[in-house]
Amino acid sequence: MDDYKRDKVMVFNDTGEEIRVALLENNILSEIFFEDIEADKNSGKIFIGRIENEVTGLEAFFVNIGMKKNGFLRFKDLVGLPNEYKRGDNVIVQVRKDGNSRKGPQLSMQINIPGNYTVYMPYGEGSIGISRKITEQSERDRIREIAEDIMYETEGLIFRTNCQGIDRETINEEVLKLRKIMHKILLDYKDSNKPGLLYSEEDFVDYVLRERLDSAVSRIVMDSKELYLKIRRKIDKIDFSPVLELKTKDSFNYYDIYLQINDIFARKIDLKSGGTITIDKTEAMTVIDIDSAGNIKGENIEETSFSTNMEAAREIMRQLRLRNIAGIIIVDFIDMYNEKHKQAIIELISYELRKDKARVTIVGFTELGLLELTRKRTSPSIDSLIYTPCPVCHGTGRVSAPSVVYNRMIQEVEDSLKELSEHDIKQVLVSIHHNLSGYVTPEIKAKLEEKTGTKIKFEFNWTDPNTYNIRYKK
Repeated sequence: MDDYKRDKVMVFNDTGEEIRVALLENNILSEIFFEDIEADKNSGKIFIGRIENEVTGLEAFFVNIGMKKNGFLRFKDLVGLPNEYKRGDNVIVQVRKDGNSRKGPQLSMQINIPGNYTVYMPYGEGSIGISRKITEQSERDRIREIAEDIMYETEGLIFRTNCQGIDRETINEEVLKLRKIMHKILLDYKDSNKPGLLYSEEDFVDYVLRERLDSAVSRIVMDSKELYLKIRRKIDKIDFSPVLELKTKDSFNYYDIYLQINDIFARKIDLKSGGTITIDKTEAMTVIDIDSAGNIKGENIEETSFSTNMEAAREIMRQLRLRNIAGIIIVDFIDMYNEKHKQAIIELISYELRKDKARVTIVGFTELGLLELTRKRTSPSIDSLIYTPCPVCHGTGRVSAPSVVYNRMIQEVEDSLKELSEHDIKQVLVSIHHNLSGYVTPEIKAKLEEKTGTKIKFEFNWTDPNTYNIRYKK
């Protein structure tokens, strides 16, 4: 697992309409950000909210923040006690998790304002958090001393991985800046009485650099002079210096990123060994299946299975980041009977999740041999933002068999003509999907006209393979 120190490259692409950013590891796409999509997300944004009602059974308030759906504010995410609030009260809330078509966003009054090195919590009550990726005890002790020195009693601070080795003065300057942001939020809150947005990220580029730029990034590539100058100014303020490259042509083309983007939406992913991964999303969870397929490496079945599973485990962790998959994740690895092999899979996944900014929990293998993971959700997955459910199959991926639709259509034509026998119907026009062309033959049409005593015309112009349209002419 010595390949954790990978060559990481950030690629910025300015289309003129929006900015897109790809994060590559050894030239393989691991994450991607679209400015338009990020602008539509609400996680992290701070709002004025108005309490609409209390749901005691759920231990929560429903809060109007000026969106179509009210937000959900749990009692445990309040500042203070539930009895201190009532319907009609205005509150400052932050979106912790974006909503979806069924429910509104999850809110919290425990505000977090992120910086490059710290996350400032104005109501943190003295709590100090230090990134688990900072492992040296002496460094953790140093950071804790800085925190205790610069924090107010009512505040809290989370120290991010990037703060490792950063001096006290730089950290203090950032905390002062974040305090000023919170002060401005409070002033704007006092000046307004209407639910709506109080604070959001000022700039997409700044957001991506803050969240993804670290010392492992060796190069930053862009195809816009304006972006180059902006990122240059940002880089001058940090203590490590990735190489900046300005391309004269589309930077995504230069790194074949367009081709790799297809991975985000493919259901089946081929592994280099010949194995495959299949990813299926349900309402409650994501299920991932591994198949050895054409992989014949290994001295026996157990070794072949283990080899495929190890490769698949690494790819799965990349796909979770690339697609922003969250919630419950069930992985059906190829059967392994050697417990050491199962432990090796867990160790590999533990290693790979160090690259993931989201919190991932490895629950472990179930009695059926399925590996269960959870990944914290703060915003929708990329595919849910780009795609909508098919209006024909309604997201099932299936349509009715042509024979089923054909039999239903023939029966309806016959039954309806019997009911309309007194109306002197001269012709029936039936619009059907082209996949019924093999069923509606001239012989079938002739038999149906003979049986009903009515002229029938079939038109293959109907776009929905599940249905058809029948019209009658007198």
